[in-house]
Amino acid sequence: MNDGAFQPMPRQGVLAGNLNLERDGLFKRLASFMGEDVYCYVVDTVEYENGRHYQTGSGPNFQGGLVTLASCKHYMRTFSAILPGVWIAGFTNTKVMGRNRLFYLMRVGETFTSHTEYWFSQSIPEEAKVSKAADHDRFGDIYRPRESGDLPYSPLSYFEPCKNHVHCELEDWEKDVNYSQDGRRPKLLVGDPEYSFLWERIRITSPRGIGRGQRNWKIADLF
Repeated sequence: MNDGAFQPMPRQGVLAGNLNLERDGLFKRLASFMGEDVYCYVVDTVEYENGRHYQTGSGPNFQGGLVTLASCKHYMRTFSAILPGVWIAGFTNTKVMGRNRLFYLMRVGETFTSHTEYWFSQSIPEEAKVSKAADHDRFGDIYRPRESGDLPYSPLSYFEPCKNHVHCELEDWEKDVNYSQDGRRPKLLVGDPEYSFLWERIRITSPRGIGRGQRNWKIADLF
C-alpha cells in the first residue's frame, strides 16, 4: 500500500513496545483485568495487504504516543458506561481468514466532553495534539478550536479539516463535532498508553463473531 494512504504504526515509545503482542503475552499483561468490561466492534477502515494491517481511517488514531477514539463509533461513545477503566477492542472485518482479527485494544484512561476540552487539556502532550489535528493531518481525529471554544459543539468554532482529510466532507466532520443521541454527547476517548495495544500483523482472532454494532464482553472472552 502506498505511503500516505494509511496511518503509520508507532516505531518508538510505549505504543511501539505494545505492538504485535502474541496471545500468551497479552494474556499475561491482562491477567488482573479478566473480569472487566470490553466493548468490541469492527473497524471498517482497516485493510489487509502483504501480511500487514493498514488503518486507512482516522478512528482509532494512534499518532503522538496515544490511542484515541474521537471520530468513529459516535453512538457507542454516548453510553454512560464508557468511562475510564473500560476497555475498547477494535477488530478487522472477516474478509481475510473468515474471522475477525484483533487490531487494537485500549483501556480508557481519560475522556473528554468535546474537541475543545481535549485541545486545551493540560494532561495531553503537545505532540499528541498537533499530530492528531485534522487541519494538519488527513487522518487526524481532533479538531483544533479557532479561539477559546465557547461553543464547543459548533463546527464554526473549529478549523476545517485539511482538503484530503478522510472526513473532509462537511456532513462527516460536522458529525464528529456536533453528534448527539437523545441529548447525550459522545465522549472523546484516550487510551492509557501502558494498556494500549496495536496489531500490524495477525496475532489474535476473535473466538466468536463480532457482527454489526458493538458487543459488550469481558476481557476473559477475548481468550
